[in-house]
Amino acid sequence: MNTLILDAALGTQLAVNGEELPDWKKSLWSAHALIYKPEAILKIHLDNIEAGADVITTSNYYATPIILAKDSAKHDYKELVKRALDLVQEAIKISGKDCLIAGSFPPINVSFRPDLTGTEDELEDFYGSLGEIYNDNVDIIMCESMSSIFEGSNASRVAKEFSNRVWLSWTNRGHQPNQLPSTEALSKAVDFSIEADVECTLINCSHADMASNSIKELKRASRFGIFANSSTFKEVDLSIATKDVDAIHHLNSEKISAKEYAMIALSWVKEGAFVIGGCCGTTVEHTREIKLLMDSL
Repeated sequence: MNTLILDAALGTQLAVNGEELPDWKKSLWSAHALIYKPEAILKIHLDNIEAGADVITTSNYYATPIILAKDSAKHDYKELVKRALDLVQEAIKISGKDCLIAGSFPPINVSFRPDLTGTEDELEDFYGSLGEIYNDNVDIIMCESMSSIFEGSNASRVAKEFSNRVWLSWTNRGHQPNQLPSTEALSKAVDFSIEADVECTLINCSHADMASNSIKELKRASRFGIFANSSTFKEVDLSIATKDVDAIHHLNSEKISAKEYAMIALSWVKEGAFVIGGCCGTTVEHTREIKLLMDSL
C-alpha cells in the first residue's frame, strides 16, 4: 500500500508568499485570502501538486459562520466553501495530475477550543451544509483538528452521510502526546475512530516528534496518518505557562527545517502510515522534500 502525500499548511504558505494573513484567534486568518485573493490559494494548490502532493485539501478551514461574523463585511460561508472547492478542482485541471480532493470539515469555531464548539444541532447543521456541497464532488471528507471526542464524533457522523471515505484527524496540540485539548485521552479518541469505522485516523497540528510518540495509539486503527507542525518539543518551565494549549504549544516549540521534517515523516511511512503531510509551519518545500524521500525508497 503506497503512502499518500497530503498538501502542506495553507496559512504558512500564504505568509511565506507575502499575502495578508490576519490573526487566527481574533480574525479571518486564511479565509481572508479565500474572500479577497482566491488566486493566491490557487497558486498554492498548484505549487503543492507540482511538489508531489497526492491529496489537496479545500481552503475553507476558517470559512465558518462563527468566524466570518468577526468581519465587518457580511459573507456567505456556503458560497466560500463552493469557491474553495472550485479552486481545488481548477488547480487539478490545470495541472493535469490525478490528485484526490479532501473536503475540509473544520472546527466550527477557533481551533483548539473545545469549550467553543457549540451544540450538537449547530454542528449537525454546519457539517450537513458542507456535506451537501461536497457530495459527489470530493474524494474524501477530512474532519481535521478535532479537539474533543464530542467534536470529532459529530463531524465524522455527518461526514459519513455524504462520503464513504472519511478521515478523522484529532489534534493533541500542547505538550501531551496522548491527550486532546479537551483533556480526553487520545486512546479514547482512537477507540471512537475504530468504532466509527472511518477510513483513516490521523493526528495533526502537533510537534512532529510528539506525533511520532502517538503512533502506538494510532496504529490500533486500520489506517493512520499524520500531518504535524514543522517543530519539535523543547521543554521549558511550565510554571510560567497558562492553561491555553496554544500558549503551551509555542512555549515548548523549536522550529525544524523542511529536510528535518521530511526525515521524521519518513519514519511515519516506515511505521505504516497511510497518509503523511504538513500542518502549521510547513510549506510547499516540505511537500517537495517528503516527495524526494518517498521516491528514494
